[in-house]
Amino acid sequence: MYCMLFLRLIFLNLRGFMENVTMRPIIKVLEDKCINCHRCIMVCPVKMCNNGSGAIVDHHSDLCIGCGECITVCSHGARIGIDDFDEFMADLKKGVKIVVIVAPAAAASFEGKYLELNGLLKSLGAKAVFDVSFGAELTVKSYLDYMKKKNPLTVISQPCPTLVSFIEMYRPELIPYLAPADSPMMHMMKAIKKYYPQYSDCKIAAISPCYSKRREFAACGIGDYNVTFNSIQNWMDSKKDTIANYKAEDYDNPPAERAVLFSSPGGLMRTVQRYDKDINSKTRKIEGSPEVYHYMAYLSEAIRKSNGPVFKLIDCLNCAMGCNGGPGTGNRGKHLDDVEYLIEQRQMETRKKYQPKNIFQKLFARNKLEKLLDKYWEDGLYSRSYIDRSAIFKEMVIDPSEQQIQAVFTRMHKTSSSDILNCGACGYRNCEQMAVAIINGLNKMENCRHYVEIEKTLRNEESVKQKLNTVYDHTLGEMNKNLGGISSLSLNIGETANHVLSSSTAIEQMVENTRSIHQTLEQNARTVLLLNESSSEGKNRLHRIAELIDDVSAQSDALIEACSVIGDIAEQTSILGMNAAIEAAHAGEAVGKGFSVVASEIRKLADNSNKQAAEIAGSLKNIKALIDSSKESSGQAEQQFDTMVSLINTVKNEELHINNAMEVHSSGGNQVIQSLNEINSLILKVKEESASLLSSSETIIEDIRGLKAM
Repeated sequence: MYCMLFLRLIFLNLRGFMENVTMRPIIKVLEDKCINCHRCIMVCPVKMCNNGSGAIVDHHSDLCIGCGECITVCSHGARIGIDDFDEFMADLKKGVKIVVIVAPAAAASFEGKYLELNGLLKSLGAKAVFDVSFGAELTVKSYLDYMKKKNPLTVISQPCPTLVSFIEMYRPELIPYLAPADSPMMHMMKAIKKYYPQYSDCKIAAISPCYSKRREFAACGIGDYNVTFNSIQNWMDSKKDTIANYKAEDYDNPPAERAVLFSSPGGLMRTVQRYDKDINSKTRKIEGSPEVYHYMAYLSEAIRKSNGPVFKLIDCLNCAMGCNGGPGTGNRGKHLDDVEYLIEQRQMETRKKYQPKNIFQKLFARNKLEKLLDKYWEDGLYSRSYIDRSAIFKEMVIDPSEQQIQAVFTRMHKTSSSDILNCGACGYRNCEQMAVAIINGLNKMENCRHYVEIEKTLRNEESVKQKLNTVYDHTLGEMNKNLGGISSLSLNIGETANHVLSSSTAIEQMVENTRSIHQTLEQNARTVLLLNESSSEGKNRLHRIAELIDDVSAQSDALIEACSVIGDIAEQTSILGMNAAIEAAHAGEAVGKGFSVVASEIRKLADNSNKQAAEIAGSLKNIKALIDSSKESSGQAEQQFDTMVSLINTVKNEELHINNAMEVHSSGGNQVIQSLNEINSLILKVKEESASLLSSSETIIEDIRGLKAM
């Protein structure tokens, strides 16, 4: 067993040595999503870990401090953080013994259900779950012990591995001021190894808000997995699971007091306040990029000038929201109060556990916490040393001379102070940084806005020059063609003038003929008007005749009816005569003879009357037929008169239209004659101008030849 532990220790030290030489990758570039917008360079505190010289912005792990700002700012998802979630889950499934430590930011990342997170981890197979907040309590004890014994000029806090990497690589002169003590996570891991022998054969996984914690594990030679809150949340989302579905499980280590605040900005300072009420006035609290890096970049200069540090403790964090808003959380972009509220709530709960319930407990409450911390603290156990990694930067990035920078500026068309725009469009803070990147092959001139604009102008000028030469050649050819055309034009203009004069004479004759036609049409119009009046009069008279025929027809009908009555009377008279003859016969010859003669005459008279009435009726019927025929002919004649009147009106209207058209035609002809006269005048002027144009064209050709020669 001891042999295995010894080999493991050798392996961890060897791994730590190798990872001290090259930095573990914690950010991955997805090339298919990168659009080369340079926003990642813009937010990067150290710039030179990005390579924008190609089609994408690549990333160099050995120069990266792991701040995660590029992950947050990339709206295309081209950069992602790397943690050990997959390896952690695979080993749990294999039955590998693993204990877990959980960062205090879990309360903010899982909506206050940090104990349910413990239940989830244990359900996955974790043997135990420890609260890093207790490691933070031990960290404060280590800090205070160091400050009391060594009384340093200042102490730069080091719970943030990103800031530690920045100082080691880019500001190694600040290493002496870094607290020579482990971070809360390292305190907790070492405490497990020292004070929990039952887990000595277990690997340790950290559930954290930060991708760069993995580098701290490598540097210290302890810690096997770094699993971010985001990975756990994404895993639950993929399974449509929530943290609320798990049982709340307490931690397997003693509870912390106010050190649960460590994940919030100023959490270290507020925990130290338990021992030093005036620590606020002695502490520089600073967090967030770029402020914290600007402060660190010039801190050594301030120390050298004896202008700083003003504060004994520098409580610093990379993220503006502290670890609660680390790149491995889903809290970036949320309101600060909403996030810190959950941490503050937990702090009030944990402090209640150590609050005295009576006067006696009040006297010994602090001793209770101190005794507990003393139990898990040992002098030298939690010491931390740092490595000057600046050689990596110096080896990979050339520090160019002023001449080299000026040479790049010249190639970039930055030849005067007004060309040094420092616009930041390239992602760098100023043009000099961009020049340094170009010299080191980490960027290219085409990513400089000023260079692109000047190059575009130069290309446009060259293009314009080429186009002008083409235009010169084309213009000369066309002008030579135009010379012949202008000469022909002068000749054609003279001929055109003659044709215009001939046309003018013909049009004048046409106008005169139009006037004659107009007069004839006016005479025809008067004749048509008289014909129209006569036709209307004839129509009226014919209508009167038709009315008279109607009257005669009516009288004829009356006569026919009278003849019918006469016939009836004659027939009755004949019957009466017959009856009289019969009566005369009855009366005898002596009496009835004379009466018989009278009756006979009456019958003859009746027969004659009936015969004449029949003849008269027949004649009247013939007359009636003739009258009806005359009436029909009269109606047809009246209709023909109507048609004739309509046609006369049509002829009158057509002649009126023709007459109007002829008036317009006559007026137009006069205008044409006037226009032709004006055209003739203009043609004479054009003839004069064409001669002048011919002379000018010859002069222009000579000028163009001279311009091209320039």
